[in-house]
Amino acid sequence: MELGNVIKNKRSELQLTQTQLAEKLHVSRQTISKWENNETYPNLDVLVSISEILNLSTDELLKGENNTVVEKLSNDVTNKKKYKKLVTVLYAIVAITMVFLGILSFGHHYQVEDIDYFNPFLKTQTSYAVMPVTNKPLPKKDVFIQTDAYGDGFWQYVEAGIIGKNEHWAMVQHKGSYVYKLKLISKKYWGYPISDNDKLDYYSYKDIGFDLPRTSSWNPFH
Repeated sequence: MELGNVIKNKRSELQLTQTQLAEKLHVSRQTISKWENNETYPNLDVLVSISEILNLSTDELLKGENNTVVEKLSNDVTNKKKYKKLVTVLYAIVAITMVFLGILSFGHHYQVEDIDYFNPFLKTQTSYAVMPVTNKPLPKKDVFIQTDAYGDGFWQYVEAGIIGKNEHWAMVQHKGSYVYKLKLISKKYWGYPISDNDKLDYYSYKDIGFDLPRTSSWNPFH
């Protein structure tokens, strides 16, 4: 006997209306009607409640000729497990992606050179910088690397040797804050438009006196 017929017969035997059974199960009367007509079937949790209310064992509910509920429930459980696995995988991918982008963003903002080096979204570009004049090599120079003609850029420590007054400008090849190469050039090879009065003098980050981060970009994509 099909599940709907089992429910209908037992409900009638207990002299319960569809509405009364629906109220006990916290579902609509139409839902009971669909179950009894074998149009839909209850899920596993509701089946347990039905067996308690109608005083039927789950075996009596699920077993019988032409009763396909067990197979349907099995498929339902299998599909739910697959869905849960898929959702778990998607959540894991999103979480890993967010952590990855967070690391790239942190590294770009705080100029962690190794992170910028491995950042797949940053492009290698050529920019320009004004260097200090020195008569002896120093391990690090605090310079502003100008990345476009509008004066945008970032402060960075770069290595350089002796720098003469006629060649204290530099062409810088870099990926974010990671500097690949620095080549000293004369002023006439400066890569951006300048006015006749623009001296392109060197100023250190401390000389400027700005109470700002050395770079303000949190965007790991450029």
